[in-house]
Amino acid sequence: MVSVFGLVFLSCKKESQPTPLFMGYDYFPTRVGHYVIYQCDSIVVDPFNIRIPPFDTFTYQIKEVIDSVFLNNQGQPTMRIVRYKRTNDSTPWTNILTSEKVWTGNLFSNLAKRQEDNYVYVKLVFPMSLNETWNGNVYNTIGQWNYQYTTLNTPATINGIRFDSTLTVFQIKDSSLLNYQYYMEQYATGVGLIYKKVIDWSTSKLSFSSPPPVDSATSGCILYTETYLSSGNQ
Repeated sequence: MVSVFGLVFLSCKKESQPTPLFMGYDYFPTRVGHYVIYQCDSIVVDPFNIRIPPFDTFTYQIKEVIDSVFLNNQGQPTMRIVRYKRTNDSTPWTNILTSEKVWTGNLFSNLAKRQEDNYVYVKLVFPMSLNETWNGNVYNTIGQWNYQYTTLNTPATINGIRFDSTLTVFQIKDSSLLNYQYYMEQYATGVGLIYKKVIDWSTSKLSFSSPPPVDSATSGCILYTETYLSSGNQ
């Protein structure tokens, strides 16, 4: 009888052990020389365009490289991220970094930050769990956006390339009679960002629907995407 009780006790004790936390740091690479190349496509409103609707389209490639690591003014290891641009595969890369656009990144035990165009965003939080939410704009003045993990550690195919473990961060979806916003990012382990989608436009025309009809847009971005092409270490 004692032996049976002991077995039951051990079984219950084993079942009650907490699930190990998943950190997921591999979703935010920090290795110097790591790079990712993206296909970028955008449709933007041009108020000087005489066409109706007044939209312009742009297609190009971006190469993002972790150029070096330095200590910031708080003594924290910080990645210096250089972005290069070209029209297509047959044209040379041009450095699009300026003194006003220094991109950086920081990986901490509880979060990953990036400074992009002088705005700091909390891209990821740790440990990771499905449906976890956080304010991605806590370090900037844009206003609160409740980021959320909507997929975690799931396979995905981007541009015909399969990734075994990816996650999706849903950043915002908001609309009114005058604007529409939609932001999301997708990451893969060992690579980082593999897909980004942005819709952020507004209208000055009277509308009775939310969001307004897209052809009524008078400013902003109708659609912007960054899609993974390749990655590696240089």
